[in-house]
Amino acid sequence: MTARESPATALDAAIEQVVGDLTVLHHDHLRGLLLAERAALAAVHRELMNAEGAVAYHRNVLKRLSSGSYPVDAPLLDRLRRTVHDLAQATAARDRLQEGVAAALEAVKAAAPALAPADDELTVHDFAALLSLAGGGTMREHLLTHRVSVRTVQGRLIDLPAFQRLESHGLVTRDTSRALTVGQPVALTDTGRTALLGTRRPPAMATPLPARPAGAWPAQARQH
Repeated sequence: MTARESPATALDAAIEQVVGDLTVLHHDHLRGLLLAERAALAAVHRELMNAEGAVAYHRNVLKRLSSGSYPVDAPLLDRLRRTVHDLAQATAARDRLQEGVAAALEAVKAAAPALAPADDELTVHDFAALLSLAGGGTMREHLLTHRVSVRTVQGRLIDLPAFQRLESHGLVTRDTSRALTVGQPVALTDTGRTALLGTRRPPAMATPLPARPAGAWPAQARQH
């Protein structure tokens, strides 16, 4: 069962505002492509979806038993009591997991910088990867080995952890509407281009010489 086929949870919208599409999140989690905080969020969210499914199941059983299709007798009352008990337990478990998902989401928010990293926060390796991807690239999963790699349009292989750091900082993006086996185009975001341009600072201009009074010696050399 995929993330979209599972019952919705109360925190789905809040999660998607931070990490994007939930289906992509769980797909990347299964492929081992997520950083620690996002991987923890994906894992506990999957548990929450299963718990939400259990709540829906017991609720549907309760609705069926109380629909009037069964005679009201001792066995029916016993089944109703057991179903209500199971529903209460499933709800309590769902609520505990919901608290865990909320905490994991806060951890993801805390780990993701709101702005592009300053020049001194970008390592030489990060900057080299960002510069290599300025012209674009592709993330692809090998059909046989299932190994995921990122290559630039020039064919240079990008270190996957470095790409994940750039992606987590919002410096690069990839087209997740396409399957990894086909290849997901990679490009710099506006934030990534800003960060890249920010590292190319012009050399400091020379301090202008103070003006000399008229007739002072020696005279300044004329600039040609």
